[in-house]
Amino acid sequence: MDRKWFFEGRPVRTRTDRNEVLADARTVLGRFGGDAVFRTSSDLARGSTSPDFLADELAGGRAFTDHMMDLGLIAVSADEVGVFWSFNAN
Repeated sequence: MDRKWFFEGRPVRTRTDRNEVLADARTVLGRFGGDAVFRTSSDLARGSTSPDFLADELAGGRAFTDHMMDLGLIAVSADEVGVFWSFNAN
């Protein structure tokens, strides 16, 4: 995992290296284990029975959140807490 995760220029769903980016994300989130609890600032994801940040419904410009494009994910396991946040998320 040698990718730089700062200043991503466009949404993952539109990138040519989408699969590699998703593999990196799975690696990072996988460290929290199967019993981890995840929370998000995304109204769209919280209201879905199957939240998918890459779903086609988001490609049409539907907002992740009502919080000024502020998108966050908090991961909590028995051993650690991770906070992942993006400002100006699109």
